[in-house]
Amino acid sequence: MPLELGLASSHAPTMFASLDKWPRIYEILAGGVPQPLDAQEETQEVLAAYAGRIKRGFGALRSQLAAYKPDALIVVGDDQNEVFGPSFRCSMAMYLGAELSGSLNFGFLGEPLDQNHVHLRCHAELSRLLLARLVEEGFDFGWIEELRPISRPAAGIGHAFSRPSHAMGVDEMGIPIIVLFLNAYDPPLPAARRCWDLGKAIRRVLGDRPERIAIYGSGGLSHDPRGPRSGWIDEPLDRWVLDRIVQGRGEDLTSLFRFDSDTLRSGTGEIRSWITVAGAFEGRPATVVDYIPARHAVTGLGFAYWPLDGVG
Repeated sequence: MPLELGLASSHAPTMFASLDKWPRIYEILAGGVPQPLDAQEETQEVLAAYAGRIKRGFGALRSQLAAYKPDALIVVGDDQNEVFGPSFRCSMAMYLGAELSGSLNFGFLGEPLDQNHVHLRCHAELSRLLLARLVEEGFDFGWIEELRPISRPAAGIGHAFSRPSHAMGVDEMGIPIIVLFLNAYDPPLPAARRCWDLGKAIRRVLGDRPERIAIYGSGGLSHDPRGPRSGWIDEPLDRWVLDRIVQGRGEDLTSLFRFDSDTLRSGTGEIRSWITVAGAFEGRPATVVDYIPARHAVTGLGFAYWPLDGVG
């Protein structure tokens, strides 16, 4: 089978920012919400250690990509009023162009979004084939042939795709990507079981392809940026998610999002990307590289990968 490597990580802004920007990012994303007492324990030394662990986490995923040398990388991520917006949203969509770019700057810090772009190649042929086969499997996708962002035209592709791709060296290694948008923020949202089935279908429909293909889930874990729980990390939930994929019990994740919960709203919905990758590696144990319940990143930060043989 061509799909032999799965990856997943969080994509919180602080993960891609220099340490001197962390306090301002934290202030903005916390949004004035009273913070948990644990946040006081995150001293400058602790935050510096977090930054080092984040760098090593992306380094581990980069090493997996470099060793596997994929012909294409499917990137599953959400859109937060970047490419899409109030005038048009969809549950699932794919980009079919040959290339794209996205800003690495932070607009909420006043950095210009028309600058500092990462440029990524796309595997247009495989994107079209995957789209056609997934539609045949009963998944109703939208698709984009030209990248013309509705909400943030100057920024290009959203941060779920641009920043982690750059951090993992996808642009440097010249790996063409397949962009798969998966709604994680704007109700009505796809069910966890639907995301699991999507991952299984991706593996199934690519089973006859000669290319070496990897898949990466971008987003999560628990977080509520600028929301009423911003800065509060649901560590038990995060560890439960990671424990299930380590045990090769990813299907248990389909029990998520069946009921309304303050914790499961907002950015925590990005766990759907992890569920999709876990579905593509059904029954195979993942290796968790690291987990950081970083209050100052207002996110439970996770890094994991699924090797073909299930051995980390």
